[in-house]
Amino acid sequence: MSNPEEPSEFSHDSAPTLQKNPPFPFFDLPSELRSKILSYLLCTDRRTIDLDPANHRTSTARLHLFLASKRFGYEAYHVFYARHTFRIFQTHGRFLGKRTEPLIARLPPYYRRALTSLELRLGPGWSDPPKPWYVSDRLGLEDCTAVRTLRVFVEVDPSSPVFKGFRLNRHFFTDFSGALLQGVMERLPALETVEFDAYPSVERDGALMTRLLEVTKKADMRIAWGSQREWGDSLADKLEKARLKAPRARGL
Repeated sequence: MSNPEEPSEFSHDSAPTLQKNPPFPFFDLPSELRSKILSYLLCTDRRTIDLDPANHRTSTARLHLFLASKRFGYEAYHVFYARHTFRIFQTHGRFLGKRTEPLIARLPPYYRRALTSLELRLGPGWSDPPKPWYVSDRLGLEDCTAVRTLRVFVEVDPSSPVFKGFRLNRHFFTDFSGALLQGVMERLPALETVEFDAYPSVERDGALMTRLLEVTKKADMRIAWGSQREWGDSLADKLEKARLKAPRARGL
């Protein structure tokens, strides 16, 4: 029988004290390391952000980090908006209605000022462009003071003979796209580079690409090439890439 004067191992006096762990000193880390950590938390597999029904699964939960604290939210939104490319005009069929505003038009100016890259995707609605696809003050492109690169991705070129009989006329979408690109470039105050890429069916010397390149050169922008078509590679570069991709014979 235990001595009542000795504290039992289960008595109140001898119960272990639960110590609360202090918060991790995140803001004591160097800014480069904080940015790296935030990029792991915030960057999605889809590096291009657009109006999309899947956003609630891919992006919304990440954006809750903005609410952790005022300082954390400030650093987090700069990483999120700077590390993703935002599409100027929506392409998903659910959001092509006349009253649906593009995503960047919905962002407050301080989020638009954090953007560094925008995408203009050409091809959807080539016979009847979506009603929200026009350049105006509502887009807030003048707020995008950190955007240096505009990525232009061409899905189809309706001037191709394949589209004869389906298009309004040979030059309609070419004229529309050229004017759209020109309007976007004129409103981006710090734009330096326009990067072009396309699906395999689009020819670099076709009517649509020729017009887009003319408009870009006239605006005195630097032209770059995306990785999908490899238009910027020389013939020697393309032959070398083909050689590296080719399966090797056994024993060689």
